[in-house]
Amino acid sequence: MAAIKNNKAYDSADVEAVIAGIPTDIVEISYNTEQEHQLNHTLKSKANSWSKGKITDTASVTLMVHDIAPIEKAAGGNLLNVKPFYINVSLVNEFNDIVNDTILAKFQDQGRDVTGDMGLQKQYALFVLDIKYNNA
Repeated sequence: MAAIKNNKAYDSADVEAVIAGIPTDIVEISYNTEQEHQLNHTLKSKANSWSKGKITDTASVTLMVHDIAPIEKAAGGNLLNVKPFYINVSLVNEFNDIVNDTILAKFQDQGRDVTGDMGLQKQYALFVLDIKYNNA
């Protein structure tokens, strides 16, 4: 974590999330973009160049059961049938500097994590079609 001097850092309390156009209380969201890289070798022992390959986006979202239940009901009980949707994640600091990321995804799994805790929640894997970082 970078040191912040005399400024307010972005906090989870500053996050606003919208799923398929509906403001949603997300417990946690994690997303990542990765690109393959490889070293290219000739007959010598050291690589003489490198190449870039395919880009893969991944994501997961944790939702409260009371927030996912209406989506399941609207989908006839099957989250896997929900068409791809946009998730907008916006962070804003005290100077109104906005960071907005947009994820195009669909649910990749469905289930429950039933524990002895209050406020049941579940982490859902997302099948990601695209992520746009820091778009206006």
